[in-house]
Amino acid sequence: MAELLEAAGRPATAEAEAAMATAAVMKTVGGLWVAASVWDVLQDAASPRVDTSAARVSVIIPAINEERVIGDTVRHVLREWQPPPLEVIVADGGSTDGTVEAARKAGARIVRCGRGRGLQMNTGAEAAAGELLLFLHADTRLPTDAVACARQDFSIPRTVLVGFRPLILDGGRPMWFSTANNWAKTYYGPMLLRPASYVRGLRIMFGDQGLCCRAADFRAVGGYRAALPLMEDAELCLDLHSAGPMAGAQGQLSRCGARGRVRMRQDRVAATSGRRIAAWGELRANAIFAYISLLWLAGAAPAELHAVQRRLYHDIR
Repeated sequence: MAELLEAAGRPATAEAEAAMATAAVMKTVGGLWVAASVWDVLQDAASPRVDTSAARVSVIIPAINEERVIGDTVRHVLREWQPPPLEVIVADGGSTDGTVEAARKAGARIVRCGRGRGLQMNTGAEAAAGELLLFLHADTRLPTDAVACARQDFSIPRTVLVGFRPLILDGGRPMWFSTANNWAKTYYGPMLLRPASYVRGLRIMFGDQGLCCRAADFRAVGGYRAALPLMEDAELCLDLHSAGPMAGAQGQLSRCGARGRVRMRQDRVAATSGRRIAAWGELRANAIFAYISLLWLAGAAPAELHAVQRRLYHDIR
């Protein structure tokens, strides 16, 4: 990349390299977006519908030392979302700042547990009363019609998990390269490595996209794999897709036999903070994320992922 820039008579700056990488990713993303959108439309048109217009939505926010943002996030959900969710549950993993007080003051219900996002989200889900569970990061904002979107999405029985199109921001400025890569990896991972599953509805999404699923499906697969320090969201996508949706009346649930469909909404955005990406630098951050993803795809044990987390990750608040 640097040699190409120098040959063109331009300095090989990190910004120029990022711009060229962004252009390449965007070109690939464009083709993927067209193909994926057409496929999703065809699947939707062929799917039966069930009435989920009254489904209750529980919002679960895992948090640790998020005093700076948690209050605003909870207030946005409870005051701005129309219709509102049934409840907001903040699963605190041992905060040492004012996270718990800020969340409670904003109107959230607090549950406490050990540290670890998978464990925290499982604990929040255990306390939730809604038929639909929406997992939201403390620094992520979803559209104000998120509850209506969730009800609409799960009127399609085969759907097992839904997320929103990502938009990564640094101080209000879009980080286009990271946003494009985060969008594209929803498709290119399963498309290249599990093509049969991709055709049957597998997509890989992450928590900063606002993930929503049925409580019955979530509990049937055992929830998040709490032993995983990283990639727990991707693992949930795989588990729900492989198990397929539960079917039947309440109390009489059984497997419906089909693989579950994991879907990303293209018409709504999840805006999330790029604070870690900004601190690391976009190219380095995306290289780290790619490395971790490859380790996970290769079947790395939780202990190996823990070692990577200790070596490469550090808290940025």
